[in-house]
Amino acid sequence: MEDEPFQGPRVEYYARNRYVMHNLLQVPVIREDKSNDKKECRKGEEDKDAITSDILVEILEESIRTIWLFIKADKDTHRLSPKGLSETQVKLQDPADFELLVEIQKDLQKKEKRLRDILRSGSCILKKFKKCHEDEMDQVLCFFSQVDIKLVWRVLEMSRITTDQLTWCHSKLNKINFVNERIHVEQSLLFFPS
Repeated sequence: MEDEPFQGPRVEYYARNRYVMHNLLQVPVIREDKSNDKKECRKGEEDKDAITSDILVEILEESIRTIWLFIKADKDTHRLSPKGLSETQVKLQDPADFELLVEIQKDLQKKEKRLRDILRSGSCILKKFKKCHEDEMDQVLCFFSQVDIKLVWRVLEMSRITTDQLTWCHSKLNKINFVNERIHVEQSLLFFPS
């Protein structure tokens, strides 16, 4: 809000806008698609602000696509050669983390190359005759792996890296595994350290 300083005391301004824009500042209600309450279904009285699981999935998919487009379009990210990786001027919070940084960089390059190989092999005609569900799951795992790898690249290209950030990168890469030309991603919730 550009005119916030001219609207009076901050607490009153927040309370007034919270009342006026209540949908903007609240998490929407998510309702089940298959309601157990038959009476509510017959009445047709549904919360108009409720979000179905299908809509929630669409919102999440759109958010993921937006993040992917941002990462893909980011002009600052560039691929470094193995020689360039060791010559980068990264300030580490703890100089003892240099070995961890080198290990992460090597692991990142290996996994990125392996992912590229799997992507190339997936475009052959024989692979297209596989079951749709398996192929769709592989595409989703491949997509998430690509996003994770690009995020790790971005972190490693930062001018200053903390120990927590290096640990986050290491954990992120350890969640991506390749077995028999297939991608396996362990489910986890890793928040980027502040």
